Amino acid sequence: MKKLLFFLLLCAFTFVANAQMANADQPVKIAKRVQVDNSLMECIYHYTVIDRDLSTRREYDQILQIGDSICKYGDYGEYRLDSAMATMPVVTNRDFDVLYRRYNPESDCILLHMNSNRLDFYGRVCIDHFIYHEPKPQINWELSDSTKEVCGYLCHLATCEFRGRKWQVWYSDIPYSLGPWKLNGLPGLILEARSLDKDHVFTAITVRKSHAPILREENDDFKTTRERFNKALQTYKENPMKSLQNTPLAPKDMNGKPLPVKKRKLFYNPLEKE
Repeated sequence: MKKLLFFLLLCAFTFVANAQMANADQPVKIAKRVQVDNSLMECIYHYTVIDRDLSTRREYDQILQIGDSICKYGDYGEYRLDSAMATMPVVTNRDFDVLYRRYNPESDCILLHMNSNRLDFYGRVCIDHFIYHEPKPQINWELSDSTKEVCGYLCHLATCEFRGRKWQVWYSDIPYSLGPWKLNGLPGLILEARSLDKDHVFTAITVRKSHAPILREENDDFKTTRERFNKALQTYKENPMKSLQNTPLAPKDMNGKPLPVKKRKLFYNPLEKE
């Protein structure tokens, strides 16, 4: 089943891959990057997530870029890819293929507009890109006297319940009321956060000053709501083959009749449960 899904998705991109191989030395055509701010500080987090249904753990590096008016939280591989391309006068299809394989970027990200307290979430379901807007989440924190050191900073304990999960976080004296993902609202920058069930853990591994640009990728995003996006993503992850039904990618036999496929769950454990 896994091989079948991979094959079908591979077919969807065959024309792109063939074009790139045929024109390996031509400039790459990718989504335009738009600079929305300059970062003043960056915090890199190591993120681990567990899917207990599949008994599988996955690990990622993610980055929070803090600017004057906009903050971005996204994939560190995407950040490194953009940084590498920025140093090259021309990026060919061959160059991009090498960089993409090296950094394995993910395009999902969050932009927080601090002047308007608006949050923009950019996400993907299968091959479709989506965007939704929501107000910056207001989280009711309970502060504690407990302290510990994280990434070289003395941090204080705080707890909350947010969208179906209970969180335990450690925040520093760094004067930004921000943190990983959508966690925010404490007296200082959150350097560690873990769900009470330990399914989701964010740990800061680097905090640094920065002058790097904050970039946004321009795609033909479908506008949606948080609830609809989460539902669509859940439906896809629980049965990805169903998303291919009634499309040219649906598996068929030699006579063109649809082939039955078994339901197979993809890795999935959402940060938001409500």
